[in-house]
Amino acid sequence: MSHLRRSYLRLARHRYKLLLASLLLLVLGSGFAPAAADPRVFAVLLLQNLVVGVLVFAEERPWLLLLCLLVVLGLEATAQLRGWPSVRAYTGLAYSGYCFAITLRIFRKVLGAGRVSAELLAATMCGFVLLGMVGTFLFVLIAVVQPGAFAHVPPEPGTVQALNYFSFVTLLTVGYGDIVPLTNVARKATLLLGLLGHFYDLFVVSVIVGKYVGGVVEDDRGPVPGTGN
Repeated sequence: MSHLRRSYLRLARHRYKLLLASLLLLVLGSGFAPAAADPRVFAVLLLQNLVVGVLVFAEERPWLLLLCLLVVLGLEATAQLRGWPSVRAYTGLAYSGYCFAITLRIFRKVLGAGRVSAELLAATMCGFVLLGMVGTFLFVLIAVVQPGAFAHVPPEPGTVQALNYFSFVTLLTVGYGDIVPLTNVARKATLLLGLLGHFYDLFVVSVIVGKYVGGVVEDDRGPVPGTGN
């Protein structure tokens, strides 16, 4: 048990790097799957991301993360067995709860870190990708409640991937215009995601630059004479 404990603690020191790798696999991994298999591949990748999140924060007793994992597992099993694509919208609500819990930990990490490190940068990148995933499921929910809310979105099984693409294109302010929000709710949600992306960038850049500059100034000053610090 002590050996497993030590192994886990070593992995926990790289928790945000592991989480980032899991998120990138979720976002990019299903792009190599055939269109017909895409919903199943996406469900597997979503579940692996939830499992990684529960494992890397296990010592913090992440009951909310575990609850989200179990709810998503049940909803995805229902969607696969019953063939109800609208269930994916409720999956998104549960996954958004997971994203919220992880994001709170990321903010604590960013604000509490004394120096800029690779783990801190990985944490901030995780926050950005999580925001894109929340946007994905927000758009999926709108598409279920208001069919035709987005132009040029293919029907199932390609809807989730198309809206996932649109979410990140919006977040990155690329705006190719190939997918267009048509209803007022869809347009406001798109604006909200774009604003959140800008606010997140400003927050992260200002905090990280401040910590980096503070660390450089501290190093330049060197130890304070007579204190040993």
